Amino acid sequence: MRRLPTTIIADLLIFLLLVAAVVGISFMTYSPGSGYLEVRTNEAVFRYSMSSDQHIEVDGPLGKTQIIIEDGAAKIVDSSCPTKSCTLQKPISLSGKWIACLPNHVLLTIVGAPADLEVDDVAI
Repeated sequence: MRRLPTTIIADLLIFLLLVAAVVGISFMTYSPGSGYLEVRTNEAVFRYSMSSDQHIEVDGPLGKTQIIIEDGAAKIVDSSCPTKSCTLQKPISLSGKWIACLPNHVLLTIVGAPADLEVDDVAI
């Protein structure tokens, strides 16, 4: 069966719009880590700038979790949890990415920085 040229053009236009939407959403969701690292524990929520290298220790129910921010990426380097599987995760640097140490109740999330947000390295 032969298709009309306008139907082919309409199908192509819809396909291109869908591709553009997927690419646009990807760029908005996973933007470079120009924001900050949010560290959540049972006790508090902490924010740390991703622009400077830092060594961070937070307390969880099982003990300390050590986090490093280096070259704009964050990772857990040591934890008091029994399996230490959180230390095997790749460093995160894109907004929306996260690492969790479930036994020690520590969650790291990269958050994009709104223009009026000031990162001051204190608990919320």
